[in-house]
Amino acid sequence: MGFPRKIKDQILADTARHCCVCHRYKGVKVEVHHIEQEALGGSNKYENAIALCFDCHADAGHYNPKHPRGTKFSPGELKKAKAQWLEIVRTNNIKVPSEPDSFLCQYFVCENYENLEEIAKGDLSKFPVNKPLLVKNEIIQYLEKVIQNHPESYRHANAWGERYKSKKDYLDRHPDAVVTKEGQDEYSYFEVVRTPTIEELKKYSEKDGLLKLMLKAGMPIDNVSAIIGCYENACGGIEFQEEYIFRKLWCSFAAITNISDQPLSLDSIDAQNQVYDGFTKFDQPVDSLENIPLPKMPIQAGATVLFPMALLLPPLHSLSRQKWSSSSSGGWEEQVQIVSHGNITENNVSEVYTFGGRKLPEKLHFIKNGNRISQEFHTFDLSNMYSIERHWQCGSCPHLFFVSDKVVYVKELLSHCENKKGEERFFVPEDVRAVIIAEIEDETTELHSIMVDKTVYASNITLEKSQHIEIPVSGGSKITVTGKYIPYGKSNRFIPQGIKRNDLVGEFLFLTKE
Repeated sequence: MGFPRKIKDQILADTARHCCVCHRYKGVKVEVHHIEQEALGGSNKYENAIALCFDCHADAGHYNPKHPRGTKFSPGELKKAKAQWLEIVRTNNIKVPSEPDSFLCQYFVCENYENLEEIAKGDLSKFPVNKPLLVKNEIIQYLEKVIQNHPESYRHANAWGERYKSKKDYLDRHPDAVVTKEGQDEYSYFEVVRTPTIEELKKYSEKDGLLKLMLKAGMPIDNVSAIIGCYENACGGIEFQEEYIFRKLWCSFAAITNISDQPLSLDSIDAQNQVYDGFTKFDQPVDSLENIPLPKMPIQAGATVLFPMALLLPPLHSLSRQKWSSSSSGGWEEQVQIVSHGNITENNVSEVYTFGGRKLPEKLHFIKNGNRISQEFHTFDLSNMYSIERHWQCGSCPHLFFVSDKVVYVKELLSHCENKKGEERFFVPEDVRAVIIAEIEDETTELHSIMVDKTVYASNITLEKSQHIEIPVSGGSKITVTGKYIPYGKSNRFIPQGIKRNDLVGEFLFLTKE
């Protein structure tokens, strides 16, 4: 949901648009952050709001009390910083900045192939900024290379495999397959995973341009190029379904917006520049800092220049993410587009690859009133960015989790109850102290009743996406759930959705650990 407009306006006014941590005036380059994360119960009230610059926001977003590193900001530190800065502003001990910001520099990562193909062809209508202008550099050329090798205008990064009658039949056929461990967040949705053979992937590479390029480059298969996940496709009535999973393709952009009241001409960007005709690790050091010229055309007030930085290939498994805010658009007959502000946690960044190199900005140079002026970028490291995701709705059913010494994924619940009331029963293992029913997909779940043994625990519960209910239980209890789920829109059942659901389950499990 995020903070109401009046709360944002109040905190920005009270802080005079300065960062409460570093005390720098940042103009529009300041964000209203939740001191206590919203996903973990933090409120959208003034007391939980703090103004932070992009750099300090990244450090606040990384804080994890279970894995403290460096000098990341805890909620307690942020509360003290806020109180101290508000007192400084109240007593008028701040200086008015002599030069307001001319450009707002933000980072976006586009995570949808169809959107990337549109961008490569010059269609920027779905990019969530005003008056976008694209710089066509070498990164776009490598994107075009992927598109040229891909035969379709869409790419799902997965494909149906074979169907089996049971897990036993599958393991008899593929004894090298690995049964996923309970609580294994990376592949929690899948019951079994295995590494495909080169012969299997060659068959699919003719229909997948990125996979074709990865195989041609000799990229390792095991946990790099592809994996196969297997699951019970309850909605499709399939006992055991294979799904081939390939690396997704993302593209990162620096969005440079003219926030002055006059046209300004960009001059150049100082950036860590590495152009490489192949695949490399994203976190590989780049020593060279180069000055990259930009088109000299005037940029109108309010317009945004998009500077492509890198083609990114995220890991095959679900990512540990933190999301500070998000908004969505799209409806029944079209893909849903979600724009989120958040990060990918550090333990996942080391598994990200790039194709074609990187151009990571450090300083922007532009012309204003005949003078060449410079402005710093905050560092891009996947830790503070806006992600643009588009997908077909995959409304399936609510999901069931068991809580013991950790939270583990169990299965889909009420899978036969789309738009119609039904019932499901299950027994609780001896070491489980609570069960969670979570709505993590594009749908509404109506729980008409939840019974623990012969006692009604709750009735008439409605769960929207990202909501859940936790029910205390004892080992051996019999749980009876009556209800139905109502998809937000028309689900696309013609494409495999296992990897999408694995991402959703993994994100939920990550949040329960925080």
